[in-house]
Amino acid sequence: MPLSRRLALALAGSLVARPAFAQADTLRIIAAFPPGAALDGIARLLAEAAPRHGLGNAIVDNRPGANGNIAAGLTARAAPDGRTLLLAIDSTFTVNPFIYGSMGFEASALQPVAVAGTYPVVLLVHPTSGISTLAEFLAAARRQPLLYASAGYGSPGHLAMANLGHTLGLPRGALEHVPFRGNAQAVTELLAGRVQAGFIAISGGAEFVKDGRLRALAISGPERLALLPEVATVAEQGHPGFDIRFAYLLMAPAGVPEAQRQAIGRLVAAVFADPAARARLANWAVTPDAGDGAAAEAWVARASAQWRQVVQATGMRVE
Repeated sequence: MPLSRRLALALAGSLVARPAFAQADTLRIIAAFPPGAALDGIARLLAEAAPRHGLGNAIVDNRPGANGNIAAGLTARAAPDGRTLLLAIDSTFTVNPFIYGSMGFEASALQPVAVAGTYPVVLLVHPTSGISTLAEFLAAARRQPLLYASAGYGSPGHLAMANLGHTLGLPRGALEHVPFRGNAQAVTELLAGRVQAGFIAISGGAEFVKDGRLRALAISGPERLALLPEVATVAEQGHPGFDIRFAYLLMAPAGVPEAQRQAIGRLVAAVFADPAARARLANWAVTPDAGDGAAAEAWVARASAQWRQVVQATGMRVE
C-alpha cells in the first residue's frame, strides 16, 4: 500500500478514536462570580481536569454581575456546540425570573447540564449585638428591626434571610436588608459592626467565627458543616424541615447534543470523586453533590417552586 494511503487511513482512524470535543476549540467556562469565590474555584477544578477527560483545553472566563444575569446572557448567545458552558448559582434560574422585569436573556435559551456542588449559608451576627442563639436573634428582631448584610439584592444571603423571616413568622420590617456588592464586602461591613447580621456563604468567613470576631448562630441546610461542627442547623433549633441550600449549576446554550451533555456530567462526577478535589471543596464548605442534566433540571424545578412562594410573600422585585 502506498505510503500516502497508509497515512490517510491512519489519520482517519485517529480522528474517529478521539472524542468529538478534542477536535473543537477550547472549552470556555463562563463563571458568574469573580476570581477568589468558591464558584470560581469549582470552575477552575473543572477546567484543570477537562483535558484528562477528553474535553480538551479549558479556560475560565469570569463575568460577575446582576445575580448571574450577565454571565447567563453571554452564554445564551453562544453557539450550542458544547464549547461554552456557564457555571452559576441556581438562583439565576430559580429566583431571577420572578424578581427581574428583564434578565437580558430568555430562560429557554439555556439548558441544565450538571449539578456541581451544593452549599448552605450561615447566620452570623456581630458580637456587639449581644445575640448568642437563633432564639435570641428572632426575639431581638421582634423587638426592633435588625440590619442584615448580603452580597446583593436577590443573592443567596438575601433570599435565605427573607425565607427565614417568612417561614418563622417574623413581621415585615423586622429584618432590614442592606445589600452590598459581593460577599466580601458584606462580611467586611459585618465585621465592622455597621450591620448586625447576615446569612453568609461561610467559605469566606469561617476564620472570623473561630477567632471570635463574628458569632455563628445557625446553618441554613439540613446538616452541620465540617468547618463549624459546633453550630447547629435552623432545623435542630426548633424549626424542623427548614432547609435552604443553593446549587452550583453548569448550563449550556439550548440545543447542545445529549452526548456532550453526558460527557460534561461525567467530568463533574469524576472531579467530585477525586479526594484532592473533595478536600478543596470541603474548605469552601461545598458539599460534593454531583448530578447530570436530569438532576440539574429537577433542582431548578423544585427550587423555582419554593422561591416563587417566598418572592410573592415578601414582595421582592428588581426594576
